[in-house]
Amino acid sequence: GAAPPSGLGGMPAESCGPCHTEIAAEWRASVHAHAWTDAQFQGEIKKDPSVTWLCLNCHTPAGDQQAELAVSTGDPKNPKRATNPSFNAAWREEGVSCASCHVQDGKILGVYGDGRAPHPVEVSDRLRSADLCLGCHQAVAMVSPTLACAFNTGEEWREWGGEATCQSCHMPEVTRPVAVGGPVREGRRHLFLGSLIPKDALSAEEEAYYALFAAGLDAELILPQDAPAGTIVEGQLILHNARAGHHLPSGDPERHLLATVTIVDGAGQVVYVARYRVGQRWRWWPEAERLDDNRLVANERRVVPFSFPMPEGGATAKLVVEHRRISEEAAAYHALEGYPTGRVVTEAQRTLTETGQSPTNPPTGAQDG
Repeated sequence: GAAPPSGLGGMPAESCGPCHTEIAAEWRASVHAHAWTDAQFQGEIKKDPSVTWLCLNCHTPAGDQQAELAVSTGDPKNPKRATNPSFNAAWREEGVSCASCHVQDGKILGVYGDGRAPHPVEVSDRLRSADLCLGCHQAVAMVSPTLACAFNTGEEWREWGGEATCQSCHMPEVTRPVAVGGPVREGRRHLFLGSLIPKDALSAEEEAYYALFAAGLDAELILPQDAPAGTIVEGQLILHNARAGHHLPSGDPERHLLATVTIVDGAGQVVYVARYRVGQRWRWWPEAERLDDNRLVANERRVVPFSFPMPEGGATAKLVVEHRRISEEAAAYHALEGYPTGRVVTEAQRTLTETGQSPTNPPTGAQDG
């Protein structure tokens, strides 16, 4: 119910966009802007509406974005609830918007304080700190037997111990005016794209934003240049968490990487497929429990061996690595038809030539790891 800071027409992003046009356009493409409208989130909060108030503290963090105000009583399912007379439905649609980070205690926070803004700006070093992000992105709790919050990115980042902060990677540097007509300054883009999996179909402009990011993963295939037909070829899949200062993948426990190696013979026929999954596995019912976790820690380089029979006429090995935000089973459970559940993050291809015949009894089919 607090009034906007002096000089600001309102708290929603629509009040900031006319001056901060480029920043607003970037934010609209971000996952922050979809924090409320995201189809997966909407499906998740319908599982147990009694505890949704906890989720809203990160997905619609401003009080006036929430139709109902809730205060903890110690029982997650039974908080003290009251109708919010200042509820702003349009602002709720914005999810995590400008004010979430840039307004505090009635003041507008920024990294520069010497501009000609129509509103006062208080310089805040916290905007450059990982602490700003970890209020939401470090959240580990067992809320109820079937609801676990398992966002441990902050602890993973601390274990890594590098100098880079969240902003270093998720807000690429850019030199431009912060606002229309302002001085050119060093700043950062407000994209927060994370796993590079969009929340809806991308426009051409949004695709260009995604191109600014490099995936945290490097992947390659190690294979001999040639082999006799019928022999067993020993290959290696190399997965390297080269650029993420935390586990890969991180955040939502449903996220996982799926690497698929396909061997095609000279006639174009698939003769072998191997798959390797990187991520957590959870059981959600009757009680939430993490069953295993083989994610890549920061800087980890993992070697995954595989083997296949060398076909006559040579072979082509193709690698595709996808980052998926949700399993096929969970997507079907939430009826997420048409929802972008994954994105290809890297591809590679190698060609092997045949050097002769040496029959053997090779394995066939697919391998899953």
